[in-house]
Amino acid sequence: MEEKNTPGSKINAVIKPRIHHQKKQKLEDAVPLKTPFSVHIDVCSLCNFKCSFCFQADVLGKKEKGFPHGMMKMDLFKKTVDDLKSFPEKIKKIKIGNHGEPTLHPLLPKFIEYARKSNVSEMIEVFTNGSKLGPKLNKELVDSGLQRINISLEGLSSERYLKVAGAKINWEDFVKNIKDLYDYSRNKGDLSIYVKIVNHASELKGETIFSMNDEEKDYFYKTFGNIADEIYIEKIVPQWAETQEGKQNEVDLTGMYDQKTVRYKKVCPFIFMYLHINHDGIVSPCTLDWPRDVAIGNVNKASASEIWHGKTLKDLQIAQLEGKRNEIPFCKDCSAPMVCVEENLDEHAEKLLNKIRT
Repeated sequence: MEEKNTPGSKINAVIKPRIHHQKKQKLEDAVPLKTPFSVHIDVCSLCNFKCSFCFQADVLGKKEKGFPHGMMKMDLFKKTVDDLKSFPEKIKKIKIGNHGEPTLHPLLPKFIEYARKSNVSEMIEVFTNGSKLGPKLNKELVDSGLQRINISLEGLSSERYLKVAGAKINWEDFVKNIKDLYDYSRNKGDLSIYVKIVNHASELKGETIFSMNDEEKDYFYKTFGNIADEIYIEKIVPQWAETQEGKQNEVDLTGMYDQKTVRYKKVCPFIFMYLHINHDGIVSPCTLDWPRDVAIGNVNKASASEIWHGKTLKDLQIAQLEGKRNEIPFCKDCSAPMVCVEENLDEHAEKLLNKIRT
């Protein structure tokens, strides 16, 4: 286990980005996938934070796009999980949470328990801002069989949270609740805890709100280094193409996880790897598609397998492999293929095009 020295202390947590937490099969060798690598289930599109760099802060943009707020019903969640049994292989990950805050859903522990007992994935993980964690929910999450929780910090003080997330929290209680989750999970279940923070925050279309200094970085490592299994300081990058106008293609030498980047990718890897299922059943091949501009189906009307192998997704994949990403309105200005994933299919486009067409 990697250790990092901090002023006067050592930490036990591994310091690494979540993108590297397990070995991956080369995407170019696997496409077309008979089974998606992961399925994202957004059980709640509501969020109690309005983080300055997230589309959730763009109230006008959400209204113009008709972004629907709501929570997934148990019957739809069960149907979605049951659908995954029809794939020939296990899903590597079921990821719960994306556009909203999943811990706002009162049935979250029951969702996790059902998915775990269904044995359709190698891992079940939750993405959360951590604000609703506490002894009761912590116990329910661990006892439900949750295997990994990704906690995103938006600051290191109550004042910073108010400025960045527009939310009032008690910082001391926030840290205490993560420690409670860590302590309880050491003797129960098989939960792994990942805590991360971004190195700076900025408004969607404005100036920088804060940038972490060395003292704050040391404080982060010291505070969470012994109450989490993995920790990391991520690099903030423009992801939300619909709201970060003018910043979408600001690609640096390294991406969100310090991985090497290229200036542009003709082919987006996301649409070959994932299914994203919204709280109302609308399916996208991209986790960033909050406006549903590239929706490919609805699990209320078809199975997840039918959608994955369907014509709508196949046509989208072919268009990208033909070099037409810049002709797809939602995709053309998106920087996520460069800054959020390591995979690069550009050099393999012709070969993959032949495979998908046959």
